[in-house]
Formats: sequence, structure tokens, C-alpha cells
Amino acid sequence: MLEEIEPHPKFKHAMLFIVCLITFLPASAAANGGYNVHVTDNYVKATAKCSCGQSGYYYHTASFENYCPQCHSHGSLKFNPKGTAEGEWTCTHCDADYCAAEGKEKISGSNYYLKHYTAPKIVHAKTVETKVQTPEPEDPKVKIIQTLSLYKDRSFLG
Repeated sequence: MLEEIEPHPKFKHAMLFIVCLITFLPASAAANGGYNVHVTDNYVKATAKCSCGQSGYYYHTASFENYCPQCHSHGSLKFNPKGTAEGEWTCTHCDADYCAAEGKEKISGSNYYLKHYTAPKIVHAKTVETKVQTPEPEDPKVKIIQTLSLYKDRSFLG
């Protein structure tokens, strides 16, 4: 006869834990807190929610110099490595966190702000007409006469 085997109670808890991990982990890992992220050596740009309380909790697009005012390092900002819901800029040298929308350091009482970046404007030059005077081609006979007039002794002319 077949005897029914009852699974161990810890097995049920382990299975429930695995099901929860499979269900919820991809959603939390996919939340990067922002979009339109652009990082260069000179500046950083992202569209993210304000996390410092200085403006509304909606998406803002902001550009900042890629420079940490806390440790004075250039090119050290990385977008949201800690996976916050709003998104933030983090310095890879000193671990300072800045609001991605306003640039304020996310420590109460801190006065450090990322410096806003404005892209250089492209200025189109006006076309300038330049007139270059080119000498008209001289008659070879005139050139010979001018060359001969330089000589003091003209007795060879006859």
C-alpha cells in the first residue's frame, strides 16, 4: 500500500521564501529610480524624482557638472548604484549622495550642492566676404623692360 509522506514543515517555509524571491526580486532590481541617464567626463544628466524635499515628488530632468563638491573629485559621479526609488547621484570616491533632481547632498544640514551644468551654445559665424586682389598677368615684354631698367650700364642695348 502507498503510504503518504508528509513534507517537513521547514520545507514549506523554504518553498514560500523561494516563490517570494522569484516574484519580488526582479521588480526591485529593475527599479533604477530614473531614466534618460547620461554620464560624460564633463557632466551628468538624468530624469528622476526629487529625494531631498526641495521640490515636488515628480520627475525632473537636471544636468550637473561631473564633480563632487564634498571631496573635489572630477568624473566621479555614478547614477543610483544603491538602487533608491527616486534615483540619486553618488560619488564613487567619498560615497556622498546627491538628489538627482536638485543636486543637494542628502544629509540633513549639509550645504553641498552639485553645480548645474549648461551645455555650451553653438554660435554660427556670419559669412564674411573677402576680396583678394590678384595681380593681373603681366605682359612678358613689360617684365623684360622693367628688369633691364634696373641696370645702370645700358650700353648692351645698342
